[in-house]
Amino acid sequence: MKIKNIKNKSCLISILENLKIKNFQVKRIFFLKSSKNTIRGNHAHKKCTQIFISLKGSIDLLIEKKRIKKIKLKEFSNFVKVPPLNWVKIKLKKNQILMVLCNENYSEKEYIRNYQKFLKIIS
Repeated sequence: MKIKNIKNKSCLISILENLKIKNFQVKRIFFLKSSKNTIRGNHAHKKCTQIFISLKGSIDLLIEKKRIKKIKLKEFSNFVKVPPLNWVKIKLKKNQILMVLCNENYSEKEYIRNYQKFLKIIS
């Protein structure tokens, strides 16, 4: 999905308008800022849907359900909605910033952190 950008001499305005996502109410927002090249995520959610937006840098997401899909999030350009029961791996390079919107509050019980368990659940 695309983010509308309006640019002038002094700034860039990035806009998400009329964002109607079925059954999605933002309950939590968090940011990842990398101090070095790193991998984040490596888990799935049982109920939570997430929206990923790059605020700085071009960020690679690997999203797996039955097959692996590679998505490149470009800074203030596009975003991706990831439903529950998808394994997500986030590849961050130094100084990149990722914003994540969630439709569930944090609960450790809601995470699937074991990859083999995830594969059993989706099969």
